Amino acid sequence: MKKMKSMLTVVAVCVCSAFIFTGCQMSDFTELFMGRDADSIAAEEGSENAGGTTAATGEAVQIEDYDATQLVDLIDYNNLEIDCKATDDEIQDEIDAVLDENPIKVKEGKAENGMTVNIDYSGKLNGKKFDGGTAKDTTIKLGESGMIPGFDDGIIGMEVGEKKDVELTFPENYHSEDLAGKKTVFTMKLNYIEKTPTFNDEFVKENTEYASVEAFKDAKRIEISDSKEQQARQSGALEKVVGESTVKEVPPTLLLAEKEMLRAQTENQMKMYGMTLEEALEQQGMSMEDFEAYLEQNAQTMAESELIMEAIAIQENVDLSQQAVDAFVDEMLEKSASSSETGEKMTVDELKENYANVYGNSMPFDRYMRSSMIYSRVSEIVGNAVKIIR
Repeated sequence: MKKMKSMLTVVAVCVCSAFIFTGCQMSDFTELFMGRDADSIAAEEGSENAGGTTAATGEAVQIEDYDATQLVDLIDYNNLEIDCKATDDEIQDEIDAVLDENPIKVKEGKAENGMTVNIDYSGKLNGKKFDGGTAKDTTIKLGESGMIPGFDDGIIGMEVGEKKDVELTFPENYHSEDLAGKKTVFTMKLNYIEKTPTFNDEFVKENTEYASVEAFKDAKRIEISDSKEQQARQSGALEKVVGESTVKEVPPTLLLAEKEMLRAQTENQMKMYGMTLEEALEQQGMSMEDFEAYLEQNAQTMAESELIMEAIAIQENVDLSQQAVDAFVDEMLEKSASSSETGEKMTVDELKENYANVYGNSMPFDRYMRSSMIYSRVSEIVGNAVKIIR
């Protein structure tokens, strides 16, 4: 659960901040979240929202004052260690990738189950070629090609260079009605059999930029460690701190604000795809109760993670004033110009519009940007503090 907490929050803050600064669509959420209608929210939650107002009322949730340092037990992030050494399995993956990219083409022999082979094929229905039934220079693994039943068996036993016709029947439930259950004839030719080469100095010299196996391994070991270190400093260290720290209490209005943000986010995403709440829930096999439970669980996770990051910010004397938040927004707007197709800087009004399109009025804009600033500053602090083991 703690691992989920850290991953969810760090990813959510990164993605959602990027969204409102670019205005792009986050289509991944269509598979993860479902929305609901505002009237039912207001009717169901009513008195439960004392101390704050829901997004359904059109007003932002007002978050109560609290001291995050009193609500959180932080781990000692200044003595955090993360192992970024490349493992033997990771080095082998690099070797396997190069071998797969440079197979030996064997121009003699017989095709056997499990072999990787290169073929040409052309399917005909009633003597005529059909769409998608012809291909040249195609590589498949016999027994695992995913082709219709009997296709691989038709190739097994063929000699390299051989060409033959194979009668095949498409499955009754095949996605194309024109072919479902139909008898066809495939003309097949076995071009060559692929064989995995030996990974030695000669192979490395011929197929990579390195002079020997050891040079290849040494270089990949450094590349992998560099990549791991970059990930650790950017987000991995913070994920670990969030995952291992403990939250003693979550202010009710903070929890409510996070819940209403998730609700507004998912509702608006569904609207972009022209889906009603009922249609979305039915597609995912979810009930209203399931959706409410989902919101509650993830809002708790988000709120706890925000408290942990805020406690670090306070401990590290990060400036959390409104002036600092405004400066952060300006900083992000400057960066938005580099990702814009026109190179133009987004305005604050455009940023607020993007924010409203995602979250409505579930949380005050300035409060959200304060949270984004805290994430940015704290991830840098923790990333710089972590000890990397290589």
